[in-house]
Amino acid sequence: MLRKLTTLLIISLSLEAWARAPGTHAQLRSELQKISKGDLVDWVNGLVTESRPSRMVGTPGHAKARDFLTAQLRKLDPKNTGAVTVSTLPVQVETIQKFYQKDFDAKLEGKVPPTHPEYVKWKRFTEHMKAAAESKKSYPVENISWEKAGLDTTKVLVVTAHYDTISHDKKTFSIDERSPMPGANYNASGVAVALALVKVLASIDLNYSVKIVFLDWQGIGFHGSELFAQELRASGKKVFGVVNLEMLGQDTSFFDKTKKTGNLRVYHRDLPEEARWVRGLVDHGSKMTSKVTFEAKASGFEFSDNIRFWEAGFLSATFSQNWEDDFNPKFYQSAQDTPETLNHETLWHAFQYVGGAVGGVLLDLTK
Repeated sequence: MLRKLTTLLIISLSLEAWARAPGTHAQLRSELQKISKGDLVDWVNGLVTESRPSRMVGTPGHAKARDFLTAQLRKLDPKNTGAVTVSTLPVQVETIQKFYQKDFDAKLEGKVPPTHPEYVKWKRFTEHMKAAAESKKSYPVENISWEKAGLDTTKVLVVTAHYDTISHDKKTFSIDERSPMPGANYNASGVAVALALVKVLASIDLNYSVKIVFLDWQGIGFHGSELFAQELRASGKKVFGVVNLEMLGQDTSFFDKTKKTGNLRVYHRDLPEEARWVRGLVDHGSKMTSKVTFEAKASGFEFSDNIRFWEAGFLSATFSQNWEDDFNPKFYQSAQDTPETLNHETLWHAFQYVGGAVGGVLLDLTK
């Protein structure tokens, strides 16, 4: 009888150790599958509902979104295996204004006549966004992070997803603060995936540290990621790279040029080191699910926070929808970006894939 009890105890301890530190892709897949499709949908709905009608910087919904996320992080990590931090940072108006002016100068100044409609349109947009940065400067940048130490605390993998929203008038490109902007795809979908990662990673031991950051002020100059990148650079830690999550719930066969679903993309630069890093992420992720793929595309993607990490010298890649083949402008930054318009199945499999990419790195998985 004693021998049987000892055997059962050994098996129990072995299973407990496996749950803490998956050693294979199959074991990691089992951990990721503990997150249901319903969990992801609930987080999307929760963030959208709490922050109605918009998470625009300076609105009541923006503050409610911050409070919702901090409460969720503490709920998802009840044993406090990671540290939750809200960084309240003053807005650097001049750097935002330089960002917009530099972009305009590089793409239009001296290349397009000042009387050309495109020049006039983008000049107006540039000046409007510079003014917006000035008008919002009393609202600090509030980046929210969850950080868990690994066995090797000198190395860290960073995951980011912005939580604010913004809406532009389709004709003038000026900010429309009166328009509802639920932001289910942009970017409650990315936030939901990041929350799911917290829940899974809180329950297992990691070889390396992980920092999951919910970025603020994305809609105005990607300023939240700019300030976070400065902090990350000053930390002195070796950063594997920054996995950025942006709009992971839009996926149709109707609008898709190839009439397919599940064909998502991960965007990076055409740099050998970054391409190798992305191939590693894709290799891990593809072992989790066959229902979605993330094609690596070296496009120098300019529409998300990855650009600020590139500026700071970090490797960064954005996991997102297929912007080239399945981009629906009707829903982008609009009142119609509601939870009901998302492909919930794709969102869940996107989490499985991203979870494999992130977990594979943090656990050093080779089989």
